[in-house]
Amino acid sequence: MSERAVRHAFREAVETYCNLLTASGRDSRGLRVRVTVTTVRTLSPETVRWIHLAAQDHVRNLLPGAEVQSIEFPVRPSLESPGHRFGFRSTGPGPCAASGVDDVTEEHEAGAVAVLTLRYDRSFVWPCRIGAAAGWLAVGRQPGPGQLPLPSWAAWLPRGPLLLVRNHRGRLDFGRSGQRPRYRIRVDGVDLHPGGPVGAASAGEIHYHDQDQVTVLRYRVDWEGNHA
Repeated sequence: MSERAVRHAFREAVETYCNLLTASGRDSRGLRVRVTVTTVRTLSPETVRWIHLAAQDHVRNLLPGAEVQSIEFPVRPSLESPGHRFGFRSTGPGPCAASGVDDVTEEHEAGAVAVLTLRYDRSFVWPCRIGAAAGWLAVGRQPGPGQLPLPSWAAWLPRGPLLLVRNHRGRLDFGRSGQRPRYRIRVDGVDLHPGGPVGAASAGEIHYHDQDQVTVLRYRVDWEGNHA
């Protein structure tokens, strides 16, 4: 386990957590975030300090009014590769929120599984199975741990957890994280904004705009199981 790799993975995980919480539309004011960093061996004091600063900086910048309440560093020698795991939970006004990242468990719902199939030209087809749950999942190229990854070689897609999806209360929604705002994302002609979900049709198009360049993904939504 490389401590440099732990730092890099933690930065991605805390960014993903903050962006997904923002996309849910929940008011971050007054939230208290508890972080767990589990590793196969004890981290150096330098890395522990780095993680404290990184967590505080990201929460302060991406979740206005929230603060890091605690960070724990349990050691679990039996932890599987890559030798680290991150958990995030928030408490405060309203119901407790979970990030869905690694060992934080989402509250799953009874309901049909949505199958979101993305297509680029004729050679790229990618089905994503999305269980019923109140939490958001990021879908894209290198979206972060515990999310829905598309192939890393798909360089025509932006990296990171920009596009979000959620199968909640019998419908599939698209959302937008606050990450990399230079990219404009439109679903069926409607702009996506953090906190403003757009319902998916049975089939449609997703447009990624980067200045004068546009990448188009076609999508289709199917359902497994009973769906009203």
